[in-house]
Amino acid sequence: MRRFGPVLLALAALLAACGSKGAYKNVDPEDLHAHLDDPGVVVVDVRTPAEYQSGHVPRAINLPLQEIEDWAGDLPKDKTVYLICNSGNRSTKAAEYLKEKGYKNLRNVTGGTKAWVAKGYPLSTAPEDPAKVLGKAPSRPKMTLPDLTLKRFGAGEVSLRKFLGRPLVVNLWASWCPPCRAEMPLLAEAQSRYKDVTFLFVNQGEDEATIHRFLNETGLPLGWVLLDPDQALSRILRAGGLPTTYFFNARGELVATHPGQLFEGALEGYLEKLAGE
Repeated sequence: MRRFGPVLLALAALLAACGSKGAYKNVDPEDLHAHLDDPGVVVVDVRTPAEYQSGHVPRAINLPLQEIEDWAGDLPKDKTVYLICNSGNRSTKAAEYLKEKGYKNLRNVTGGTKAWVAKGYPLSTAPEDPAKVLGKAPSRPKMTLPDLTLKRFGAGEVSLRKFLGRPLVVNLWASWCPPCRAEMPLLAEAQSRYKDVTFLFVNQGEDEATIHRFLNETGLPLGWVLLDPDQALSRILRAGGLPTTYFFNARGELVATHPGQLFEGALEGYLEKLAGE
């Protein structure tokens, strides 16, 4: 008689491993709206902070998709978690990722905030504190200035670590990006006023000739323009898009990140924060 014991044990172990995976359901905005006041519900907006600040579902906390590896373990598994983005693409990616981490009470809001607004539901601009919702501050990596060498426009190579010892603003940009172009005069003006802060304008993915044309067209007096043709810095710093601006203190520790176009009030706030470091 053949013995099936070891085979059955291996199959049971495989089924148990598969069973440990989570699951999620796609739901419409009406479902979220019906459960919005339920204390057993957590709403997570996975868009960038700039998108979240422009208007979000009431009660939603902002945990960007690009940082999901850091905050995935912070969500409560005993509550129903609704995931939402702008149209449903990023929230689906978040749901797939969290499913693999064993989350079972997940709801992916199809159509995102666009569908929410189309139903006539309101958006809020008042930020929700993730620490109050989660019971603790979400995990964030302690990011420092990378040890990366890039070519300076019109000159040789330079290491980013060369800029340690002074507060540093690192702006990721490209000439094809309208919000990058729109914020550049503001950054150039701040560069001239904040003499004790170094500003780096790190171009993403373009060649020197393209950058030269842009600088000639605009006439902007940018001091440190660096080339990053492989967009290595975007990957290292987990930029979700362009423009993104990073604020490092003199020790090379990341103090703040601003995804999207900078405006005067926000920039002044970041620079004041740097000055207090």
